[in-house]
Amino acid sequence: MADDLRVLSDLKSKFAHYDDYQRCLADLGKAILEINRINKESAGKDEIGTTYHDQVDKPTENLTETLSYVTKRLGTVVEAGNDTSDIMDRSDEEAGSRADGF
Repeated sequence: MADDLRVLSDLKSKFAHYDDYQRCLADLGKAILEINRINKESAGKDEIGTTYHDQVDKPTENLTETLSYVTKRLGTVVEAGNDTSDIMDRSDEEAGSRADGF
């Protein structure tokens, strides 16, 4: 059975870049929030401003929601990968300890 289930020695490193991706998405999210803030304050409230906001506000809201969803899902992958790696490391240690007892 031990031959069937193995942990890559660098399993955690396989997920390392996901943390970087998550940080990049968080930075992008901050930039989008700032753009949205500026957008809300621009174009005025006259007919031209109303038309502008009718065209721009919903797509930027959708972009913000999509980015939030992707960031959250990526965080789930990072967490699950780290948890899996920790579990497999503990399993290897326990198997080694038990094998030494024989």
